[in-house]
Amino acid sequence: MPRRPSFVSLITGCAGVVAALVLLAIFAGMGVALLVLLGIVGLVTCVPVWFAPVLVARRRGVADIRPLAVFTLVCGWTFFGWVAALIWAANSRPAVAASAGE
Repeated sequence: MPRRPSFVSLITGCAGVVAALVLLAIFAGMGVALLVLLGIVGLVTCVPVWFAPVLVARRRGVADIRPLAVFTLVCGWTFFGWVAALIWAANSRPAVAASAGE
């Protein structure tokens, strides 16, 4: 089974792509295109980081992640709200699977 890339490698890879695109845009002399490109890449990079606590909870198999998702949406843009959501996701109990014998 192939190993999935870690979250840190995903973020560092995105940062490398952003840096390469910035250098390319600077040397090509594209000012407005650079801003649009950075906005798009920033949005694509920041939204998964913003919702990382929800992704962690989903990966752990937490039964009801809706309250966590709402909290992350409302408070996750602050550092303390994001850390609180990440702690919530890491400490939530995974859903108990029904046993096949019952």
